[in-house]
Amino acid sequence: MRYGMFQLDSDESPVVVRARAHTTATTSAFVKRSRVRRRHAPSNPRGAGSDLCFARDVIGTPFRILPVMPPRQAISSPYAKVDWYRELVTKANLALDPLSSDKLSTARSSAANSFVMPIQREMEEVQRFLDNLTISTPQAPSPGPRAATSAEDLDTEITAALKQVSDMRDEHEKKLLQMKQEKEERARQIEERKAQEKKAKEEAERKKKDDEQAKLNAAASKRATVLPTTTPAPVKHTGSSISNSSTAAAKEWASKYRTMYTYLMNDIAPSVKNNKAMKDYCFKQRGVIVRSFGQLKDSQEFVSRISDTVIQIIAGSPAGVEQWILNLVAKAIVKQAEKEVSVAHHAAFPLAAAAVLVMQRFPLLADMLLVRLVKKCPYIIPEYAVRKQGQSAEEYLRSIGYKEKEEDELETDIIYVERMAGIVALFSAIVQTTDASGVANAQKRPLPISFGWTWLARMVNLRPRAISPLLVHTFLSIAGPSMAAAYGRQFGKLLDVLAGEWINEIKDSKDPVAVAATSNLCGFIDDYRKTGKFKECAGRVIRRR
Repeated sequence: MRYGMFQLDSDESPVVVRARAHTTATTSAFVKRSRVRRRHAPSNPRGAGSDLCFARDVIGTPFRILPVMPPRQAISSPYAKVDWYRELVTKANLALDPLSSDKLSTARSSAANSFVMPIQREMEEVQRFLDNLTISTPQAPSPGPRAATSAEDLDTEITAALKQVSDMRDEHEKKLLQMKQEKEERARQIEERKAQEKKAKEEAERKKKDDEQAKLNAAASKRATVLPTTTPAPVKHTGSSISNSSTAAAKEWASKYRTMYTYLMNDIAPSVKNNKAMKDYCFKQRGVIVRSFGQLKDSQEFVSRISDTVIQIIAGSPAGVEQWILNLVAKAIVKQAEKEVSVAHHAAFPLAAAAVLVMQRFPLLADMLLVRLVKKCPYIIPEYAVRKQGQSAEEYLRSIGYKEKEEDELETDIIYVERMAGIVALFSAIVQTTDASGVANAQKRPLPISFGWTWLARMVNLRPRAISPLLVHTFLSIAGPSMAAAYGRQFGKLLDVLAGEWINEIKDSKDPVAVAATSNLCGFIDDYRKTGKFKECAGRVIRRR
């Protein structure tokens, strides 16, 4: 049996036959289109039979078509080429008949089944779905009381269902509200606990700060009795009045500040160093304080700016740190005096002005500053240390304030003398500095001019050393005008004792420092006696800008 161009077997289904026919028709159409595309290229190195193979490969026919290779002859015209293609297709289809073996039939059946089977499986699934699908048509209720009862039951069931839904919604809302209230209660309890802990911590810190302040106040309560705050009585000296050691009052005064230093190092310092937060805070603020004092210039604007910065740092210190910050401020002031004032005494005036402004805001800074001055310079007391029996030379020099440079080597005598003079210059500038109104008011300044009178009187009562004339000359050149204005004739009498008996004790010294300083001091006092005025040190009046 033939179907189109194919020889059909008796067991082939019509679906397979249609697939084969469709494939053959598509192949023929593609061959015709290929003829048009190849019109401009009649010479084909692949041969004429390759057109049919090309069509078969592109279309993807499920079985093989074996074309008959055309003879190698020239085709003179397009019409002859059309006839040649028609003949080629006819021969190709006729060539399928003798190849209908069992293997070819199996290939044909497999190709057709692969095309048909998906459609057939889908149809079977649809059929099974339709067979399992049952549609029930509702029956109309019979009229009468029974229908009414069914309607009432339906209404009852609907009402019950709606009520159940409403109850479930209310219960859910209650649970949400309860969860919200529990969450708020837990948050409130946490906040209350944090507030109580914070309050207890602040109370403990405040109590600790009050205790420390009470200790410092108790240590500083004797300061008014140690140093005079009123005009002292005239100083009278005899040939035996000059002593080799400090007076008992001077020793007591120095002992008080040395005790305060021990308290700072043994009580305050460990509490700061053992607390990382406090330690980091103090380290950071120390850098700001040191840089601030290092930027001071001979200008009221700079002095106000630097003092405001330091005041803000002290005022913003946490509880328990303020005293240590004051200690750092005092340490920075003395360090600046050792570094800069020692080589230029006029730099003591802006430094002292900034220190006085901070002390007016925090009077405890005066005690901290005196602690540092007594530690660095024993001549502030004044006190001349005596070498003890069995004490080495280096130990003795360290006890009177010599510093180590490198590899356990002490600084030279010249550097030491200059540094001591710089510290005395700072002390002199502080006691002579007036307040903002320009009036030397002892009630407004923790270190008034009376500290200068006490220091000079004690210095005159001590037998001078080689460094003494330099320190006295430094003091008078800076604080002399204020001393003369505050004490008048009594200050003149003190200078008479100084220029007579005291200088006679040192004039025969062979020390180069003592010889030069004694000469300068005598000339300075002679100028004052002649003119009645002191030659003011350069920089004593700070410029406005």
